[in-house]
This record gives sequence, structure tokens and C-alpha cells, in this order.
Amino acid sequence: MKISRFIAVSTLSALLAGFSYQTSGYAQKLHLPSLTAQSNNQDTSAILKEKAETIIELFFAQDFEKITPYATPELRNDLSQERMERLWNRVNTNNGEFKGRKQTQVIETPGSDLVFVTLEFENVTEDWIVIFNDSQEVVGVDFPNIENIETIAQQFVEDIAEGNYSEARGFLHPFLKESIFSTQIETEWNQIIAQNGDFKGIKDMRVRLGSSIDSTDIVVMDLQFNRADEQIVIIFDSSRSIIGLDFVEQ
Repeated sequence: MKISRFIAVSTLSALLAGFSYQTSGYAQKLHLPSLTAQSNNQDTSAILKEKAETIIELFFAQDFEKITPYATPELRNDLSQERMERLWNRVNTNNGEFKGRKQTQVIETPGSDLVFVTLEFENVTEDWIVIFNDSQEVVGVDFPNIENIETIAQQFVEDIAEGNYSEARGFLHPFLKESIFSTQIETEWNQIIAQNGDFKGIKDMRVRLGSSIDSTDIVVMDLQFNRADEQIVIIFDSSRSIIGLDFVEQ
């Protein structure tokens, strides 16, 4: 599938080891009706569709062990039985009973390939995004972010500080998940701790909303460490996914 327009997202420096990535214009709004690309590879689309739907069915059957082989090796350590059960319980509590799949759409790009699966629950109908790398291995699954960006930014930092790196990774944009895994986040956070001392907490948080021209929103957070304070800038797209992050030393 060809995507005609690409825009570069911000470089993820410091915490995310300086990775940069590109995201297509459609990714600014992750809703199926706005996706208009056409597939040039029906075989690949069919394979990805089948894999994504199988993973969804295994998850709701609570057959978690069978999901692991579909994932890239870097992700498999994050798919523990305990974490999958915790996720299943959270989804069941928030969304109600799982009713079934309504539709599936595959979006192939030069980077990650995305499979949008529309799921019907007792309380809500929503799109889950299964993200594949070029080897057709799963590198992540995205769920709708229903919280505001202040809450997401705070939870992102708190997850990292508490060692919940896989949960923090879940807030990243789907395309970033192809190259950024929980082990990288852990390594970079440990380097920041080594430089600044133990993390003490969030001192202040400010929000700058994007304009009609620039749809990215920014949360600026002042973080307190034992030996030095730092400022973190977290950049969100319109779907409330993190597309950029930077530390500014105070």
C-alpha cells in the first residue's frame, strides 16, 4: 500500500535514545473512515489480517501463551501471563463483555504495517491497532486513549519511574513501537538516574495545545531528582499518542 504524504515526527532524544521516525499524515487521526490508501499486495494484507484477528481471538479466549510466538523477540518478555491477565481484566472492566469483531482493515506502509480491528463490547465499540514490522511480527497493539494528555503524560512518567517500562511504551505512537522497546526505555532511564540521582517526583506540568495549522499538543513537565531538576517535553498527535519527547536540563 502506498502512502502519498509523509511528515517527520520529532526526534526522541535522551530518554528514547535519540530515535527518529516518520509517520504518515493519516496517522494524525487514527479513525478508519479517514484512511484512504489502496493495497498493492493482497497476499500480505490477507496474512496480516489473519494474524491480527487470530491474536484478538486468542486474547479474549484468555489463551495468552499462544499469542507470544506472533510477537517479535524484543516484545516477548513483555507478554507475561500476569501482564496479559491484568490487561484482560482492565479491558473487561472498562468495556464490558466482548461481543465480537465487526471489521478489519490493513494499512501497509514503508515502515510498520497497521491492522485496524473494530471490536464490539457490551459498553463500547472501538478500534484496536495491531502493529507489524517488515517480518510480519507483532511489535505492539494500540488501544484508544480515552484520557486527556495531562493524565497520559503523568502516567507515562510514573510508569517509567516505577519500572513499568512496557506500560509506558504503550503510550508511544504505533510507528515508534517498531524500533523502541521497553529495554531501551529502561536503559535510558537508568542513565538519567545515574546522572541526576533518584527521581523524587513531578513538580509542575503545563499544556500547550496545537493550533489549526500545527495539530501537535505539548505537555511540559518539571521533574525533580536528588541532584538536579530536569524539564521534559512530551509531544502528542491528535490521537493522543506520544510522537516526540525531549529532556531539557535545568
